[in-house]
Amino acid sequence: MSNINANFQQNLRNRINNQILEHPFTDYWDIFVLKHQHPINIAFHIVGIFFFYGLLFATWKLQNFWLLLGLPLTQLIGLTGHFLFERSHIDLQDAVFSWRASYCLGKLLLRVIMGKYQDDIRQRQEILMKDEV
Repeated sequence: MSNINANFQQNLRNRINNQILEHPFTDYWDIFVLKHQHPINIAFHIVGIFFFYGLLFATWKLQNFWLLLGLPLTQLIGLTGHFLFERSHIDLQDAVFSWRASYCLGKLLLRVIMGKYQDDIRQRQEILMKDEV
């Protein structure tokens, strides 16, 4: 019984949005890409990433640990992108902090810098379209 509940919870966390409830993806990166397709939402996330590391650097450089209180603003920047531009499902655990979301945010930044993130979006959309047919 607890295995069924665990599977249900995982499926709920991996939901893409309210229109796409079922999908073939098991790797969270694929799900993350489909939740982050709008260019302005992606830009908000990149600003949030730079703000996060900027705060950490400023805290270290200024030795002012009060600056760490601004870290929740970094999540709010990304959530603003979702609220205003891309209404995908946001898992509360991922929004507050999770290793899987942090890893994917770093990968998003790297793929955008390399110019390959739009290819990632296109590939996941094609897989999703094939699965619907």
